[in-house]
This record gives sequence, structure tokens and C-alpha cells, in this order.
Amino acid sequence: MPPALPGPPVETGTFSMQPVLNPIYTPGANDLTAGTVTLTLTAQSAAPCVEASDAMVLTISEQATANAGTDATICEGSTYTMIATATNAASITWSSNGTGTFADATIEDAVYTPSAADRLNGSVTLTMTVTSASPCINAVDQMVLSINPQATVSAGADATICETGTYTLNAATATNATSLLWTSTGTGTFDDATILNAEYSPSAADIAAGTVTLTLTAQSAAPCVEASDAMVLTISEQATANAGIDATICEGSTYTMIATATNAASITWSSNGTGTFADATIEDAVYTPSAADILNGSVTLTMTVTSASPCINAIDQMVLSINPQATVNAGADATICETGTYTLSGATQSNATSLTLDYQWNRHIHDAQSLPHPTPYSPADDLDRRNSHPDPDGPVSRSMC
Repeated sequence: MPPALPGPPVETGTFSMQPVLNPIYTPGANDLTAGTVTLTLTAQSAAPCVEASDAMVLTISEQATANAGTDATICEGSTYTMIATATNAASITWSSNGTGTFADATIEDAVYTPSAADRLNGSVTLTMTVTSASPCINAVDQMVLSINPQATVSAGADATICETGTYTLNAATATNATSLLWTSTGTGTFDDATILNAEYSPSAADIAAGTVTLTLTAQSAAPCVEASDAMVLTISEQATANAGIDATICEGSTYTMIATATNAASITWSSNGTGTFADATIEDAVYTPSAADILNGSVTLTMTVTSASPCINAIDQMVLSINPQATVNAGADATICETGTYTLSGATQSNATSLTLDYQWNRHIHDAQSLPHPTPYSPADDLDRRNSHPDPDGPVSRSMC
């Protein structure tokens, strides 16, 4: 018959040496599982005395363990729920090297709220202390909670520019940003959309729309979320002015302006003379020259078109020349003999660019009785002959017969 196989080893405790009165006992696995072990001391007597024995119970307390969890990071303004474990705990106590608070510092999954000082420092060390049953020592573990600041941004106040300009976002601010990005609801362009104080150039479509929204987005360090803010950029159209081409009128006349204005907040006509406008606030204003204007011979008329702020005013000018009216005086009526000539020495003119002398011959028959019959005659009848030609040299003598 084969020998019996040995069974599995019994994990019992051991004494350091035998036989001694005060050995060291090391509990085995079964002892630890059982939690107690009975140790018996037996003493042999000299014969014929019998042996003597006594026993004691050794209670074995389990050592507590603590695991505070891995280091973690939160965003400022958040709380943190501990991901910790403890075994064989008589009690649990959480503590911090900062000034934040635990909602309940006696449980594994305590919730920690960082203080302002913690957020300013950027991190805090949280310590888990697990109290063991006596005489075991306490178990201690730590984790570092990093606190990242939340990015903040301000795109600045709404603003207005003229269509001819660009806009630099000097009023924009950002804190705790890992990166920045400007975007537009329009089709204009940024000189660099990744810098804080970018410059924006509106497109033709932006100008036509009149407004565009510019948004600044800042990325935060994880796990913080991005931050964004927007401002509205209003784009005013630049006014234009066309006072019309230079013109000439005759003294005594008025002049109606042939002008155009675009994007006008208002129109104002002015003169370097002393004449007057019937309504100086409309495109086709009517100007009446003064006597001084006529004497000067011309006047400069200025059209000022006010733009919507912040665009500049548009200004244009035209010169209105004022020609004087020609005047003439042929002189007083006169009589000469048919055998003579007559010099028109009494004739005068002013402001004439050329002169035309018109004359007519009149033969007056005063005695109807001297005409032979049967020629009919009426005393009112005249035989007229007319001729005219220009004479730039002024009055001259003409023979009349």
C-alpha cells in the first residue's frame, strides 16, 4: 500500500524557538483570518508530578490601509469628490494643507471645496488618515489636487468705425488663456486672429450689412472649458459730395445747384460771398448772388455733407461766375439836313462784348398835294430800308440821304 500523500500545508503561526519561556510568536495566515489564536504554555513536572499548562488568547488586529487616489486636476470654481479606498479602518479623516473644506471628512469619497487661497496657489495636498484598531499604526496616503484657473475674456464694448477704416480691438482682455481666436459673422479679415488686440478690416459685404459681430474665444487649461465674448462693430458709410461743375450766370439771375450727395446725415451750402441760398440744406439749393458777388464777378460755393460718426465730412466746391448785363444808350433823337452827316457822339455802352449798329432810313412825305395823281398816298406811309452790321469799334458816322 503506497504511503498517504501529505495534505496542504496548514498556515499556522510559529514560535521563534522552542523550548523557551518567552518565545516570539508570529501569527500565520489562518491566525490572521481567524482574528485570534490561543497560545498554550505546558510545563513538565519532575515525576511523579504531572505536567502543568495554561493558555492565553492572542487577538490579532488587522492593519488599516489607505489609498487617497491618484493626483487629479479640477477647474477653479469646481469641487472634487475623492476617489479613495480604505481597509480595516477604525475611522477615516481627511485633511488639507490648504484652507478649503470637506463636506464630510470622515468618509472615503469626501467632497473637497478649494478656497480662494487654494485656487491662487494652484494646488493643494489632500491627506487621508485611516485609523487602525490598536495596536496597529494608522495608515496615511496623500494626493495632489491641482486647480487650473478658468479662462476669462472680454471682447470690449461695441464700437463704430467708418467704412474707410479698420478697427483694432484694443479694448479686448483675456486671462488664463492657453490660446485665443477671433472670429467674425462677416467676411472681413483679421491681421492675426490669434492675438488679443487683432485688427479687423471689414469686407464690402460687411459694409453693406452695416454691422458685424466679432467673437473672442479663449481656450482654458483642461478640464476648464473655453470662454468667449462678442462685440458688435457698426460700420458707417462715408458720405460723398459733388457740388457740380463750374457754371456761369448773368447778373440778376439765380442759380440752381446741380449737385449730388450720398450717405448724407445732413447737407450745408456755404459761400465765400455774401449771397443767399433759398434752402442751404438740400442738394439743389438755389443761390442768389449779392451785389458784392456781382461786382467780384464770381463766387465759390461749398457743399459740406455731414457723415454719420465717426466718418469725416465730405466737401466739394464749384465756382459760379457772374457776368454783368450789357447796357447801351443810342443818345437823344436828332435832326440834320439831308446834305449833312451825323456823328452818334451821344451813344454809350457798358459791359458789351461786341456792338451791333442798326439803322433805318425813313423818307417822310409831308405834302400829299405835291404828288402827281393818280399815285395814292397816306401821310402815315413810310418807305423803310433796313440794314445792320456789327461794329466792335463803337459809334461811327454814317451818311444819310
